[in-house]
Amino acid sequence: MWYFARLKKFMEPLSVGMIIFGIFSLCQPFTFFLYHYGFAFLGIGAGLYTLFSHIPPLEELEEREEVQ
Repeated sequence: MWYFARLKKFMEPLSVGMIIFGIFSLCQPFTFFLYHYGFAFLGIGAGLYTLFSHIPPLEELEEREEVQ
């Protein structure tokens, strides 16, 4: 669990960035390539955010260990 808690610090902002990029890609009028892969970025970013938002922060895990 420690590994995922450390990974959460970097993956949550990355997943939010992927969601924003996916929405931008779906709404832009410039190229079909970005539109084509925009939904994939949006879906993967949403899935990663959902996954990593359920992992408790590292500080909370340290507090739990101190109590035990």
